[in-house]
Amino acid sequence: MRLATFQPQLGVHCETTTLRNMLHHAGVDISEAMLFGLGQGIDFQYWDAPDPGRLTPMLTGRIEPAQLSRNACSALGAELREARAPDAESASAAAAELLEAGHVVGVSVDIYHLDYFKSRSHFASHYIALYGLDDTLAHVVDTEQQGGAQTLPAESLRRARASDEGFMPSPHLYLYVERLPARLTADTDAVVRERIWNAVRLTAERMTGDRGPRFGPRAMRRAATEIAGWNDTLASPDETVPGVGRFWRFAGTGGANFRKLYREFLLEARQRCGDGELGAFADDLGDVQRRWDEAIELLMAYPGADRRERLAAVAARLNAIADAEQALFEGLLASAEKRAGEPA
Repeated sequence: MRLATFQPQLGVHCETTTLRNMLHHAGVDISEAMLFGLGQGIDFQYWDAPDPGRLTPMLTGRIEPAQLSRNACSALGAELREARAPDAESASAAAAELLEAGHVVGVSVDIYHLDYFKSRSHFASHYIALYGLDDTLAHVVDTEQQGGAQTLPAESLRRARASDEGFMPSPHLYLYVERLPARLTADTDAVVRERIWNAVRLTAERMTGDRGPRFGPRAMRRAATEIAGWNDTLASPDETVPGVGRFWRFAGTGGANFRKLYREFLLEARQRCGDGELGAFADDLGDVQRRWDEAIELLMAYPGADRRERLAAVAARLNAIADAEQALFEGLLASAEKRAGEPA
């Protein structure tokens, strides 16, 4: 079974790419950046290393997997369905049934088992859009970096969906958009425009609130403190430290990638709402993005001389980023609250 009218939609982040493909096939075209903003996708999260000393903590620039899709669909009024099959056979059968009914299916996978992926590491919080499946082949859409539309052996997809290894595995999890509200398809621009400031407010409330040492700016400062000492606390820093930089830059979870997406959301929001203040916030976020890129460059250049100085510089940038993001989202929150009090 393969969806005959399906048109792949490209993107830079796995979950927003998957969500965009599900919504587009269902009948509504919304940019990846707008979905990321409506989905309140930006964050910073610190997840403890399973083997401290040998591995670094997982440091991500997004909210938890699948939560972005839930938030965005809730904002748009789209009915998102989410389920987990008990085994590989049931997962394949459920996907085939949904494809037969005309749905693109979002599936959670471990990249290690995807034939077209170059990485040989387990990472199980990856999402792809499934638009065709039979006994031998699966047709999916991944990110632009991974080539967009891909065809792979059905058995590889089965293994990828079944994996319980890597970061935040969700074996046999699948999502699909059951239906869209009529107004969303009839007047997409109006619906999106009406939802923007509320999504900004909810995001800013979360980013400025104290959620403990694992989330938001407080987690960045915690990470900065630990990174400054990685030269002495990690068993193989010459391999591990630049690996973090490469992961942040190329795997999609890094701070700069998601700051870029959120900046694009703010720019599109400014255009849709005609609100110049959003442009100023987008400029500020551009400065934050550049600091993230500088930190990544320092991590990737770690091997060689001046190791401690490089890590100290990364830590300094993370602390500065924490301050800048705190101020940015405080400003966005104040603006969102002011607009909530304005007459409609």
